[in-house]
Amino acid sequence: MPVPGRHVSGDPAPSAPPAPPGGERTAAGLLGIVVAQASFLVAIMYFLGAVYMTAYYSYFRLDAFSLGLGFAEMAIQSLNVVTAPTAIVCVLAVLAARYLATAPAPTTQPDAEEGGHERLTRTLESALRAVARANLSIVGSGLALLFLWPWLGAFRWAAPLVLGAGVLLGQSPWARSRAADGDAAAPPAAAPPAAAPSRTWSRAVPVFTAGLLVMWGLSLAVSALGEQEARRTAANLVRRPAVVLLSTDRLSLAGPGLEVKDLGAKVHYRYRYTGLRRLIERNGRYYLLPLGWTYRTGPTYVVQDGGDLRVELFPGTQEECGARCMEG
Repeated sequence: MPVPGRHVSGDPAPSAPPAPPGGERTAAGLLGIVVAQASFLVAIMYFLGAVYMTAYYSYFRLDAFSLGLGFAEMAIQSLNVVTAPTAIVCVLAVLAARYLATAPAPTTQPDAEEGGHERLTRTLESALRAVARANLSIVGSGLALLFLWPWLGAFRWAAPLVLGAGVLLGQSPWARSRAADGDAAAPPAAAPPAAAPSRTWSRAVPVFTAGLLVMWGLSLAVSALGEQEARRTAANLVRRPAVVLLSTDRLSLAGPGLEVKDLGAKVHYRYRYTGLRRLIERNGRYYLLPLGWTYRTGPTYVVQDGGDLRVELFPGTQEECGARCMEG
């Protein structure tokens, strides 16, 4: 009689639970990947938002970090740089990079009976292979743009982006393929075994370097967008919310477009200041610009709301402001 718990010869051995296939991921693993990518995305959004806000408020001689903007506010501000052309370019770049990184180089002859869709796909693959193989030329172009840095002006962001794109293309399998487009790849000749290069130096370091270059280029482009938006704000200052200051004592405010009126000694708030526009308000502190504000000489007023000072907000000018609306 067989003893429970002991295996008797001839009886089928208890089967072990089947191991999950190697390609399947557990729910916890997928959740970890999603959280990691979401954290990375939020960090990128914060970085771009901080660059944008720093450039924007620096135009008005303010430090964005002194305004007390929170992490969420900085991250949300990064959406100001998202436009339809930017989104299209980013999506196409991500798809191309993904395809270059995962698709192997073709090793078959083109089929004479292939349809239009297959022919178009093969043509696009040939173009991508040609671009990938030209990675050294792209890197050289980026280096040339760096030498032309003083003359690039608002397009300085192109130099690090081109350089980073060339480095990333060099990591594609197609960049190392020397077969002609559409030709069958010749089998490699037998070679003596050699030590495999360090994966850190062959993959990690180039990708990390390319990432730094791309982030540098993005920061320059976002900074240029922030300054451009600040110029547009200054050109359309009349459209921003109007601010009226009522004070018990005369304030040391003077500037182009600023007007002060004495309402008489019988009025609690005796002095009334008009001709101001609100730039931003944080915790009862108002950052104001006079209507005649200019970048070279215009002052930026910082006013704290209190018992002897009242701040009133009104809509800005809503009618068309002419050619000034197109400046910036």
